Formats: sequence, structure tokens, C-alpha cells
Amino acid sequence: MQVKGDRLWSDLMTLAQIGAGVAGGNNRMALTDADRDAKALFAHWCREAGLTVTVDAMGNTFGRMEGLDPSLPPVFAGSHLDTQESGGRFDGPLGVLAALEAVRAIKDAGITPRRAIEVVNWTNEEGCRFSPGLMGSAVFAGTLPLEQAHAVTDRAGRTVGAELDRLGWKGAAPMGGRPVDAYFELHIEQGPLLEQAGVTIGAVTQSCHSAFTDAICHGETSHIQSTPMPQRRNALWGAARLIDAIERAGYAHAPDGTASSVVIDAWPNNRIVLPSRAMFSYGVMHLEEAGVQSMISAIDAAAEAIAAETGLRFEIALRRIRKPFHFAEELVALTETVAHDLGHSVMRMRTRPGHDAFNMVALCPTMLIFVPCRDGLSHNEAEWCAPEHCTAGAAVLAEAVLRRANR
Repeated sequence: MQVKGDRLWSDLMTLAQIGAGVAGGNNRMALTDADRDAKALFAHWCREAGLTVTVDAMGNTFGRMEGLDPSLPPVFAGSHLDTQESGGRFDGPLGVLAALEAVRAIKDAGITPRRAIEVVNWTNEEGCRFSPGLMGSAVFAGTLPLEQAHAVTDRAGRTVGAELDRLGWKGAAPMGGRPVDAYFELHIEQGPLLEQAGVTIGAVTQSCHSAFTDAICHGETSHIQSTPMPQRRNALWGAARLIDAIERAGYAHAPDGTASSVVIDAWPNNRIVLPSRAMFSYGVMHLEEAGVQSMISAIDAAAEAIAAETGLRFEIALRRIRKPFHFAEELVALTETVAHDLGHSVMRMRTRPGHDAFNMVALCPTMLIFVPCRDGLSHNEAEWCAPEHCTAGAAVLAEAVLRRANR
């Protein structure tokens, strides 16, 4: 069995022409026309490879290579094809297309595994248009109700369900509820550790502690030109001060921790009215639970101090605490063994970003495999994974999936 790196690279670069960004990357947000076209191309490539394609009610797309015993639960491998607005060509697509290349390589070698292998493209992993992210896999895994996911709206008021209907990607396949033997996901690291260490393969053991918060600063509308400064209750000013405190909390806990604000909306958001409400979101992450709690405490204390000084009021609208997800030790060990057998350097590591693999942990033994990306840069059009690293990751994925499927 031999993966063809040039074929994988051609797929990656061809897919990148759909929803091409302005600086060499991609803008292919979930359930846009570009995402529809990417899904269609993936389905075409699956059928071209002799796979049976099915689509469920979330638009999750599966390409199945049948095994010797169809009664056994299949092995899944995949990731996502949607991107951020400022996305690159590898975050997500590498995992989907490498899984497809793995199945092609198995078929090219004339091998029929004992278990079926299914290549999967999950819908709306990124969550930049429809929140939360990791949505398609969450519904499949049963941690998010389908009706709730379909009702989620974007900023323009369009719902997930309506967009699936508009694009023709609300499929009829069963929405989860079937056994899966194991799930593998190949991904660029989205961090600098592998590159700095000169290591090709990351065998991911677990994720980190994190918290995501939506906060609102409440003030009072008034005329920006005539309201005396001592009477102003500018919610945007309060939000800006707390945003500064959040960033400082992240620096205080570096390098093990991070904290930043990423979204802000003010109301009424016009040029001559001081805003009475500013809603913003921020996330904190740390290797240890105590680090996350320490940053949350520091940020909450800063909010109290700013409120006391300014007369503004802060409200926590939503706070989601996420504990680490642990990946199956048997698959971590398998990944290490395969990497060594294929002549690649490998090290165990954690993941800081979230992945669809998090949801699959609830269903089956799950494995996340990393390869380096240049300067650790991701969610940026300059994101880059060298062709030799794409090929190495695909080779490790293919051999690990085949060994698991032949159990």
C-alpha cells in the first residue's frame, strides 16, 4: 500500500480554488455556496474512487468502502471542508482528503479490509457563521439535538436548516445512532511545537482546559456631542477596558495559558449615540484546570473594579467550561508504532484547538494525528503545510486505519 502524495496535493490545491480567498487562502464558511460546491466535489471524488456516498440531515457526508464483513462497525476517518473567513487550504481539508487518499491507496493495493472504512466530511466545524462549531459531529454523536442545530441562525437571520434546504444538502441518511469502531482525524497542528522540535507526526493524547464566555457591558444611550463627560455611561468604553484586562490575563499565564477577546457588538452602533450595550466574547485556555480558573477569577475581578469606577454594569450571558477530552491509548500507541514503522519521527502532545474528534470520543475510540504547519500559523490565508508533511500524515493515517479495520 502506497499513498500518492502528488494526488493528495493535487486534490488539496484543486479544492482550494473553491471559495478562494484574497491572499492565497480560502473563505468557505459553512453552508455557503462555496461550501456546497466543496461538498459536491468531495462526493464526486468519493464516487470516482468507488465509494458509496450518503448524506445525513446535517449535511455530513460519508464515503464508504465496504469491508469483508459488512455487519461489523466501520472505521471512520475524516475532518471538515468548511473554513474561516480568513481560512487556509489545510485546516480541515487535509484530514478529509488524506482519508480519501488512504482509501484510494488501500483499493489500489487490491486490499479489502475486514471492516468497512468510511471517509467523512463533517458540516460546520469552524462555527464562524453558525455557532457553536463542531456542529455536524455533535449532532451525529448525539450531544446536540438535530432540531436545535437546525434552528441556529447566522447574523443575517438565516437558519442552518433553511440553508441546508436551499443548498440541497439536507440528506436522508440516518442521523447517527449507528455503531462506529474507531475514528481517526489527521490535522495540521495549528501551533509551532512540531516544527520547533523537528518532528513530523504528533500523536495527540488529550485536549486542554478551556472556557468560552459571552459578556455584556450595560451603559446608557445619550448624545455623543452634548453629554458631559462625567454623565457618560459608554458601554463600549467599559468593554474596551475589560478586553484589555483579558489580554493581560493571557500574558500573565503564558506560555501555558492564553486569553483573548474575539467578537464585539455595540448597540445602537451609530456615529452620534453613546452605546448602552456592548456584547463581546472571549476565550481562555490552559494546560491545567487551575490556570483556567485563575484567569477567569482575574477577569471577573477586573470587571467588578471597572464597574465600580465607571458606573457601568457587566453581565455574563454565557460561559461554557470545557474539560479535556482524552484519546484512546490504544490508538495513540498504534499511531506511534505506525509512524516508527514508516520511518517518521513522532511525539506525544496535546491539542489546544477544538476538533470534531472531541465529539467522537463519546462514541468510539478516537485518535487525532498532527503534522507541522509553518510557524504554527492557522486561521490565516498564509497557513501552510509542506507537501512532504501532508504525504507523511496521509501515510500514517492510511496504515493506522487499515490496521484498525483489519482487527
